[in-house]
Amino acid sequence: MNGSTLFYLVRLSALFVLGYSLWILSFILTNKPIDYVAWVSFTNQSLFQFSTTFAFLFMLIHAFIGLWTVGTDYFTSRTLGFISPTLIRYADFIRGAYTIIFVALGFLIVTTTLFIIWS
Repeated sequence: MNGSTLFYLVRLSALFVLGYSLWILSFILTNKPIDYVAWVSFTNQSLFQFSTTFAFLFMLIHAFIGLWTVGTDYFTSRTLGFISPTLIRYADFIRGAYTIIFVALGFLIVTTTLFIIWS
């Protein structure tokens, strides 16, 4: 992966999620008390559905880059060899299993979110 591309993707995703969070927070703060009708009319808008979809996709990208970086930095034969010399043989397996687990969880979370938002 290209380092500068990852850098810009992480920053872009963080800015989008910040903007999305501020938008949701502003709705909550300006509509006190929030009743059911106001919340349903807010969440049934196409703008809300699209922005929530993009927010969760950006969160997935942000998390994937962060977790990939942790995995490639810490689950190597050199770093695992400090814990135990026998772990050196399993470093690639541990890093692969780690990657599969966080990718599967990410897709499960996004799939569940998309199902909830769009159904």
